[in-house]
Amino acid sequence: MKKLFFAFCMMILCSSQVAMAQSKTKTQTTETKASILSALRTDISESIIKEGTPKEKAEKFADCLTNDLGAKLTLDELRIFHKLNTLKAGKEKDELAKKAEKMGIRKKMETVGVNCGSILK
Repeated sequence: MKKLFFAFCMMILCSSQVAMAQSKTKTQTTETKASILSALRTDISESIIKEGTPKEKAEKFADCLTNDLGAKLTLDELRIFHKLNTLKAGKEKDELAKKAEKMGIRKKMETVGVNCGSILK
């Protein structure tokens, strides 16, 4: 009987720890607007630096552009925009591009970063 009780307690303990681990994983993978903008800022500045732009100018441009993106796009739009920029060409990217078009992201993107170009001069 003691062994059965011990086994039952171990099952309860293990299942509660699994549930806690799953909830932590869900929390960690939840994207916020700030986390997406931070990732975009890093990607933008790194790619501009690789092209030969000085680090200071690249970071100022990335700050300007991500601030503008944050102001003009919703969280869902930012998710789609970020995913479109990270996916390789294919069916999934094409479907996501159609979804973005329906949401009106292209229209919003026409005015994003207009004032940031002068930073790179």
